[in-house]
Amino acid sequence: MIGYVAGDSPLHRAHPYTPIAWAGALLLVAFAVSTPAAIGAVVLAAVATAIVGRVVPSVMRPALLLALPTWGLLLVLHGVLGPDPRIALGPLSLSQPGLTRALVLGGRITAILFAFLTVLATISPPRLVEAMTARGVPFGRIYLLVSTLTLVPRMRARAALILEAQQCRGLRLGGSPLARLRALGPLVLPLVLGALAEVDEQVLALDARGVTSGARRTPLAPPPDRAGERALRWVLGLLVVAAYAAKFAGHGL
Repeated sequence: MIGYVAGDSPLHRAHPYTPIAWAGALLLVAFAVSTPAAIGAVVLAAVATAIVGRVVPSVMRPALLLALPTWGLLLVLHGVLGPDPRIALGPLSLSQPGLTRALVLGGRITAILFAFLTVLATISPPRLVEAMTARGVPFGRIYLLVSTLTLVPRMRARAALILEAQQCRGLRLGGSPLARLRALGPLVLPLVLGALAEVDEQVLALDARGVTSGARRTPLAPPPDRAGERALRWVLGLLVVAAYAAKFAGHGL
């Protein structure tokens, strides 16, 4: 499942900026390192993030569904079709430099997926709104970000309701491929029209609340931003700078 999962883990209780900073640091470090061992360490850190957030069951399935096809494509493009020298792996002859590159690229994608899916699963959208409002972020940007983060859960819930309603009206999803294709119309059309109607309603509601006035909004219950978390975010930023400094100096991992 992609979206917020209620819980009481350290990541759920942290200021929303802290998990975002951690995931952003993992992303940047993943592109700063270029060896399989270093990428493996980044992947382990991303998986450990999901463990700390207690959202491994919710994150594992979508992460693997998105990562495994990419892994397969990378192994074919770089491992099978890559340059010499080659190594024998059972009945296959794989490119040694191509296999290394496939491991690095696949590890980067896996680490990024685990890190940011964990962020989506542990950051409550209302807490993120309060945190950004307390920092003086314009509401237009807040709305754009939060509506994007909640798009998949909202569309999934709407699709489930439409499916149940159409099945009650006698819609059949089985049968031949052509019959299944014809069944998409009664599902997709209400989904798209409902999404457009929701956008129109939200625009009217936001305009009625004076969001477009540009006035600074007052947060009702901003999440606490502890000194330890602020220090951690600074440390993460320094680690990213150090990783890229070592990379450009020729001493990167």
